[in-house]
Amino acid sequence: MRMKRKRGVFFISMTIVIISLFLATYTIYSSVKERKVVQKRVETMNNFISSMEQDIPRKMFIAGFRSIFVFNNKIVETGLYVNNVSARLEEMFYNGTFLGEPQTIMNGAKFSDVQNDLSIQGNKINVDVSITNASIKIDQTDPWNVRVTLISNFSINDTNNLASWDKTLVSSGFIPIYHFEDPFYLLNTGGIISNKINQTPYQTFDSQTLLNHTQMQYYINTTDAPSFIDRLEGKTSSSTYGIESLVYIPDLSNAGLPIYQRSIVDYIYFSQLNNASCHVSGQPSWFYLDSARLARYGAACG
Repeated sequence: MRMKRKRGVFFISMTIVIISLFLATYTIYSSVKERKVVQKRVETMNNFISSMEQDIPRKMFIAGFRSIFVFNNKIVETGLYVNNVSARLEEMFYNGTFLGEPQTIMNGAKFSDVQNDLSIQGNKINVDVSITNASIKIDQTDPWNVRVTLISNFSINDTNNLASWDKTLVSSGFIPIYHFEDPFYLLNTGGIISNKINQTPYQTFDSQTLLNHTQMQYYINTTDAPSFIDRLEGKTSSSTYGIESLVYIPDLSNAGLPIYQRSIVDYIYFSQLNNASCHVSGQPSWFYLDSARLARYGAACG
């Protein structure tokens, strides 16, 4: 009887141990499985964020490119420079308008379009995407590109509450200015002569390369001149990112535009700044430069 009792206790004990091991194993398995699910979800969301961080700069490029295109068109249409490039960019990006006038070219490139696109992409992987407190700015960090930057609060949340992210998103798109005409030429010739901004291939100048540079309407970087954004606003003040070309006078003459005997540095010629100038030796009779530019272009009075 005693042996049967001992065996019963033994089997009960073994059963308890086996059940305990099973429960422990199941708990560990469930925990590992849950951890793997969360880990996989985190990877998916990380990939989504990485994709968005690459895509939003492209959207900033598009928004900035279309806005500048409108700015140049308005300069020709109105005969006025853009009074505040930063403010007009904000209006274009948030409202799709220029001074209250709708611009259909901004369809698909506005802030609401960015928000909508992010939501659509997020829905594909079951996450809620929010982009709020956004601000957009335009500036330059070099002479040949315009930078458009979106700063915003960016958050994504898994619809099953497995993971979430909140961060400040800073996304910049860079727009080469060679896509655009120089606003100074557009306004001062009534759109008759347009001059796309191309960087000169010449590092130094002699008589022939200087004339070639002028005929091709190339640009150099110089801190004496206004930047591209300055030009959109009609400013002639110097800038770290300043650029200048030399006006090819025969183009103006052939177009029936008035000709002035002054330095052919574009922003000086068109703004009628009072800079003392002289005829450059070895160049056509219309080729005048102000004294500050002579050494830069390897030129001398004559």
